[in-house]
Amino acid sequence: MNKKLIVIICSILSVCVTWYINHTIGLGAIIANGLVGMIAVLLLPNDLAGPIYTSSFVGMSSMVVIPSFLASVLSGLIVGILIVLTPTIYAGIGGKGGTTAAISTIISRLIYGIIG
Repeated sequence: MNKKLIVIICSILSVCVTWYINHTIGLGAIIANGLVGMIAVLLLPNDLAGPIYTSSFVGMSSMVVIPSFLASVLSGLIVGILIVLTPTIYAGIGGKGGTTAAISTIISRLIYGIIG
């Protein structure tokens, strides 16, 4: 399977799992992000663990920003696409994960404002 497609699929799963742990199970954003991040780091290669951890930041969003599980799927798709399209931006500098997550969350919120 294409590596870019794998990153996008993993990003969708990461946002959804983090959102689910955060909102449905009720463990909160920090625990959800930490669990998803630790599992990714322990079980996956670095080239997938980084995107999964970045994507889990999006899943930490409140219900106002990502109001449903279906919305988390769309948010995961958005962050996955941004990760794939920006591999060299901020490479080695730091801040890419948070910046990518923030931009993805803003785009997601704009889309939900338009469609729903």
